[in-house]
Amino acid sequence: MSIQQILKLSLSERILLVETIWDSVEADSKHIPVTEEQMRTVEKRLAEYKKNPTKVKNWDKVKRDLLAKK
Repeated sequence: MSIQQILKLSLSERILLVETIWDSVEADSKHIPVTEEQMRTVEKRLAEYKKNPTKVKNWDKVKRDLLAKK
């Protein structure tokens, strides 16, 4: 199916198509291996958070800071 054909679909058909694509991406992503380096990074960040859980920014603060830089 081409982009032109997709754009001719009704809104509900396009939403259904996107949901179907997203579900397939989600299913496939479960099979993507995590590298040792990625695991070390996650473990390091988790340890830093547990050591000082108040030294974090919530998403709203991060988003405001990023938007203020524009």
